[in-house]
Amino acid sequence: MTFAADLDSRTYFRTLDAALADLGLPLGAVDKVRAAVTRIDFEHVSIPDSREHIALELPGETKPVGYITSTFVALHPRGGASEFIEIAQPRLAQPETEAATADEPTRASARRQPSSRAASKPAEPTVQPCPTCYTGLPLSGVCDWCG
Repeated sequence: MTFAADLDSRTYFRTLDAALADLGLPLGAVDKVRAAVTRIDFEHVSIPDSREHIALELPGETKPVGYITSTFVALHPRGGASEFIEIAQPRLAQPETEAATADEPTRASARRQPSSRAASKPAEPTVQPCPTCYTGLPLSGVCDWCG
């Protein structure tokens, strides 16, 4: 008999932090995840190809002891009660036809319009390093330290 878990390919990570970075959780959510998972034992950390969650597993077990998504952590410790910890508010889809007041545009129309601040920001000049001491050269091209 073939189990669904056998058909699902996963990416395994050496650390939980590497998996959290790969999934792209916000920094505040990462801190909440770390605090939540300190209460359970796990050895393997993986992300399935669907990229819907991070699974925390014990060796030889068929079910993960924890799941981490972008909005919650579900803990299912061996021999203990399941626990769900919210780490972020789910993002609700805003209807595109939402009426806007004269003073405030809708979020959807604000997303479509490029920011005037971002468009007017000039590109940062690149600083060339000194070939001798590797400090940044001033615009004159002569190093303040090496002369």
